[in-house]
Amino acid sequence: MILLLKKLFRSNILYSYTFCFSTTIIHSKTITKPQSIVVDYLLSRFGFSREKAAWASKHLNPLKFLEKAETVLDFLKSYSFDDSQIKKLVSLYPKALCCNVERNLKPKFEGLQSLGFSGQELVHLILSNYMVLGCNFERNVRPKIEFWKEILGSFELMSKSLRGKQCLLSFSLEQRALPNLAFLREFGVSDERITLIVQRHPKFLAQKPDELRELAEKVEGMGIRRDSRMFVWALNTLRMVSKTKFDGKLEVLKSLGWAEADFLLAFQKNPIFLTVSETMLKKKIDFLVNEAGCKPSELAQNPTLLMFSLEKRLIPRFHVMQVLKSKRLNNGNYSLLSTMSYSEKMFVKNFLLCRKKDAPEVYDWYISSCKGNKHSHSVLKPVDK
Repeated sequence: MILLLKKLFRSNILYSYTFCFSTTIIHSKTITKPQSIVVDYLLSRFGFSREKAAWASKHLNPLKFLEKAETVLDFLKSYSFDDSQIKKLVSLYPKALCCNVERNLKPKFEGLQSLGFSGQELVHLILSNYMVLGCNFERNVRPKIEFWKEILGSFELMSKSLRGKQCLLSFSLEQRALPNLAFLREFGVSDERITLIVQRHPKFLAQKPDELRELAEKVEGMGIRRDSRMFVWALNTLRMVSKTKFDGKLEVLKSLGWAEADFLLAFQKNPIFLTVSETMLKKKIDFLVNEAGCKPSELAQNPTLLMFSLEKRLIPRFHVMQVLKSKRLNNGNYSLLSTMSYSEKMFVKNFLLCRKKDAPEVYDWYISSCKGNKHSHSVLKPVDK
């Protein structure tokens, strides 16, 4: 196909003038433009929409494209890219089709292999970080991969993070990660806590240093000390929750009976509760207050309750405990928080399996509810005394 396209391409050029920095190609009104040949190739080869093909063609030099495209595709297949993965790469980074295999692609792929990537792991790394194909590997790519491996603590965690939607290799170490790391250490945050938050949220170190400093001042102003284990989680929560959403959630909680002191207390206890949407906060608080009998001040003391699933944990477990209590099958005095905090396996073992003989309907209802089957509160009722 490429040979045919080359012939078509050459036959459609009337004049070609080469300048120092660009090439100008003059066409007759009736002859197909070289760029349209690229579009036709992309349509035929990858099944792109015409809009997508037109967009991709703007990133391709027709001369280099026609010369290198098939060689690039053969090279990618030799590294276990299948057709769908090649299509995805080209749709993300059309310039890949113009890369010189020997001078550009091969050294980068071999460099990634030397760092431990191979097979589909390497494929997904490229797809998630296609920008590395346009970077100097030794100056730019290798140092970043080695940095994230050291910070995350293992090749496996590093590989998983790089293959996710983090785009970690697109951030500058010198302008982002290293200044942030130095600031946190100077601020008194231990390497252990830094590693813990970065393992869960790698982009934490990739934010702008000035923004991190502002967040640190805000967190301290809200009463969380630097040496608190919640400090880095508070920083990350405020990074994820915009000021508009933060203020909106504060107003929602106030409308539901919370004082500002309750809000600050809850933030200090577990700032991650602010990642729950306003709609879900309303639903959870409505249930916990109006059905489970919690007071706003009690929720502020135990904000972790607001992070549990309403349909798969809060509602089912509350009704289970109510029924067991009415049947006098619940011998302990369990708090709502402790009941909700049990792992699923331990809750079923401690409260359901051992009482299945006396209350089989409770076990069946709970399992059905947790699988997502719709239930109403009338399905499982406490026994009248």
